Amino acid sequence: MKEEIPHFIENRGCINCSASKSYKEKYGNEYGFDHEIVAKCLLMGCFNYGHDLTKPFLDPEWVAKFALEKGEEKYIEGAKKYVKNVKERFGNFYEKLGVSLDNLFS
Repeated sequence: MKEEIPHFIENRGCINCSASKSYKEKYGNEYGFDHEIVAKCLLMGCFNYGHDLTKPFLDPEWVAKFALEKGEEKYIEGAKKYVKNVKERFGNFYEKLGVSLDNLFS
């Protein structure tokens, strides 16, 4: 069986998902919990990978860019660890998208 690219990877992070957009339209930037909207995460398969609006997936390219912009070594090292973990867990999906996670810090 061909494994589909997870929704949160295809969208390059939970922030770009329709569930996130629905939540922000309804609540703005207030933190809370809406079971109906989080159910979208379940139905789109993201929940199976441990991600939903309460535990969003952050696109590693964005994380690397943010750390480099901050320029502090602790941010860069944390981002490198995050990217390494994402690559180990989801690297095959990024390869299918034609996205390289190898040169984000060069």
